[in-house]
Amino acid sequence: MHTILLLQFRNDPECGARRDLLSHDAMDVAEAEPRWPVFFEAVNVRRPDVIVIACSRLPSHAFECARYLGDGFNTRDIPVLLVDVRENDLMKARSSANRARIVGRDQLECTVRETLSSAPTGRAQAQAEQI
Repeated sequence: MHTILLLQFRNDPECGARRDLLSHDAMDVAEAEPRWPVFFEAVNVRRPDVIVIACSRLPSHAFECARYLGDGFNTRDIPVLLVDVRENDLMKARSSANRARIVGRDQLECTVRETLSSAPTGRAQAQAEQI
């Protein structure tokens, strides 16, 4: 089973809609907020296959979170998707989190499935790193 880490603020009214898009039989969706050190602890505990970061609330937190994950030696190989990036924040998202992929909500489910089909599960990846 693939693990997806969904980083979004609990007070975001769109939390349920994003969760519903990602909740399927073949996917285990874990959630945390994109705040330091909460998101980093969640990544280390869950070792997800894909990380989805919602940018609708406090986009600066989302971009910084994506940048930390992209730069981290033990997290840089985990695909990061930024969703719900506002048009006026696109340039900042691209420059702050250059390893993250920006997707629209309408593309989210398809992009996650596409990414998962080409990536080993997080547990398999973690075991390979230990060898």
